[in-house]
Amino acid sequence: MITALQKIVINPKSTFLLFDETQHHLFLNYAVPLIQAGISVGPVSTSIVKSLGLKVEKTTIEGVYTVSYEILNPSILCFSSGAKNNQKGIVRSFESWQNSFSLIQNEITDYPNAKGVVVGALPYSLSLFGAVESLQRKQQPKVFPNHDLRHFTGLESNENYIIWMTPFHASFFAKALAKKQMLPVTSVRYLFVGGAGFLNSQRSVLQQVFPNAKIYSFYGASETSFIAIKHPCDSSKSVGVICKGVQVSILDDHLKKVPNNTKGTIWINTQDRFTSYFQKSLKVNTLNSFVSTNDIGFVDNQNRLFFTGRSDRYTSISGHIIDIYTIEVWFKEMLTIETLAILPQPNTQKENELVLLTTDHIASEIWHSIKKAGHDALGAQGVPKKWVHCPSWPVLANGKTDLKTLKKWL
Repeated sequence: MITALQKIVINPKSTFLLFDETQHHLFLNYAVPLIQAGISVGPVSTSIVKSLGLKVEKTTIEGVYTVSYEILNPSILCFSSGAKNNQKGIVRSFESWQNSFSLIQNEITDYPNAKGVVVGALPYSLSLFGAVESLQRKQQPKVFPNHDLRHFTGLESNENYIIWMTPFHASFFAKALAKKQMLPVTSVRYLFVGGAGFLNSQRSVLQQVFPNAKIYSFYGASETSFIAIKHPCDSSKSVGVICKGVQVSILDDHLKKVPNNTKGTIWINTQDRFTSYFQKSLKVNTLNSFVSTNDIGFVDNQNRLFFTGRSDRYTSISGHIIDIYTIEVWFKEMLTIETLAILPQPNTQKENELVLLTTDHIASEIWHSIKKAGHDALGAQGVPKKWVHCPSWPVLANGKTDLKTLKKWL
């Protein structure tokens, strides 16, 4: 089969070999040897091909396609997990992926042969990274496209696993254990949670689900790979210590560097940044050799990075600029509810008010009590005017909350 796949690609410098969901098993079997042979690859889905209008060409193998793209070095194509029609194709050289793999291998020395388990669809960056990281260690990964509990209760007790997931998935498993829908999973040795929104309180609860696991979290982006890694013993509110080989610069609105412990926009310089977006019309925010994903934060004197929000999640309430992310974190900690969101909504006077949305029910006396505490801690502008119960919760492919859909529900 490897020979047949290689013959499909006439010019490796201008072609990606893509595998749709019917052939993801083929991708997992042959992705690494194909890359080693100089062929660029990527998993896709029919929905991604359709929504992004990818001009793929069918090949002699059902479910395997080619697409034209100028490639300097053997690369992997993955996708960001934004809303439909807003996903980004991320082209990144395999060499830069290998640099990121080395970071992980430096952490899993106790169980170097742990098999990867990924939660989420394979084409998306976090899932794909976890799968290929396992493959290049010659360990066949398990890819669970959703967080169905049956996947995890079926993990062999005599194996060792490393799981990759998002904070949303972490919350799901914690709730399942609390409701006695699952038992603790003892065969998981390492857990990597990707995303800035993973709180220390979530880590403590997740440890009960996977009692033998070392739980890491990390901050990064598809465009930059790892920026900071938080070790199991780190109880700070940071997203971790900045990775070796990564430069972080915090700049103000005038693009001037600010001192440590001062908030600003996070700019990243790393050798492992992506090559380009697949869609040529998309551009990354750059400044010299630095890129920005429009996140806000600061660096402390111990080289730890703190994430405090996104520039697109600030809003004006009664003339005050409000950081919605900070308010969400406060409510998560006070309510011990991990799946919630706060959104601005215009009132009848066309002025913004905050609305709290949760999957859990909040008793009226608790709601009134928490609003009073919020008034003291956050100020009047930081307290939502109303609460909306959402028994179902819209999520993107990577498990992040689909804020656009939530807003439509208001």
